Amino acid sequence: MTRHGFGPGPRAWRGAALATAALALAWACGPAAPPRMPGAVAPLAPRVVRVGTPDGRGRVREMPIEEYVLASVLTELAPSGSDRAAARRAFEVQAIVARTYAAANMGRHASQGFDLCDSTHCQLVDVRRLSNAPWRDVAREAVRATDGLVLTYQGRPIQALYHADCGGHTSAADAVWAGAPVPYLVGRPDDLPQGRRHQTWTLEATGRQIAGAVSRDGGPSPGGDVSRIEVVERDPGGRVVRVTLEGSRRITLRGTEFRAALSGALGATALRSTLFTVSRSNGRFVFEGRGFGHGVGLCQIGALARARAGHTPRDILAFYYPGAVLVRAR
Repeated sequence: MTRHGFGPGPRAWRGAALATAALALAWACGPAAPPRMPGAVAPLAPRVVRVGTPDGRGRVREMPIEEYVLASVLTELAPSGSDRAAARRAFEVQAIVARTYAAANMGRHASQGFDLCDSTHCQLVDVRRLSNAPWRDVAREAVRATDGLVLTYQGRPIQALYHADCGGHTSAADAVWAGAPVPYLVGRPDDLPQGRRHQTWTLEATGRQIAGAVSRDGGPSPGGDVSRIEVVERDPGGRVVRVTLEGSRRITLRGTEFRAALSGALGATALRSTLFTVSRSNGRFVFEGRGFGHGVGLCQIGALARARAGHTPRDILAFYYPGAVLVRAR
């Protein structure tokens, strides 16, 4: 094994001017699952991955790990513009993250006859991208250059969680999902290099819509239309940890539960993150927020901006997964 230790280098913190061509996300989601604490030692680099659909009813595709990584990378990222070097750096980062996530979560769907699904429950994988993605040659070079590289902590593949946009501040895993702290999944400000911004969004919903969303599928009911929403706890990055809803009764939900309920009822892009404020206007609740996704681990918008600004893949990974060690397992 070859070990590549790193900590946050100065370039990971330094901004630089961006050219007019920008890198953009093809999809807005990374793995949706909270981290699984280490149990049995996972292989550092599996050679084959069995990929299926979340419901387990589709075809199970057996893929060499590097083909799986390439398909995931091409599904997750779609660089725009003409900066081939920046695209290569971004693809290298995503390749290492995708390979690491696969190594840490092999057999997650073993009861359904495969290892990982092709949705955001695990990682997005669309094999059609192998033949029709515009940047497939650059991505293939990046995957080849990082062949076998995984991020580890104490000798195990890390839970390399990622998301579309942290909104300006990542969050610690234990703040978002509770449980024990994860040393390499911490919260920190994520100010982008000059010329790139985190996304903002607004959602309006009625008290009836919100009540229906949180109580569907057996969830807790506020007892009629929601008349009041109060954020009662935030993490250091500003994400909602706990929120209280009032109808004829008062219920309290974790921020992640609240977001999942509204996303399930109103669409995946409704409440894009838990980094929001809420107010009341004309009988409707107005959520104003930043970012997209759970906010833990690598922020894809941030990683893309840093790649475009000339930061190395090593610097980018060190910024988002401090204390992790890069290992070439074969």
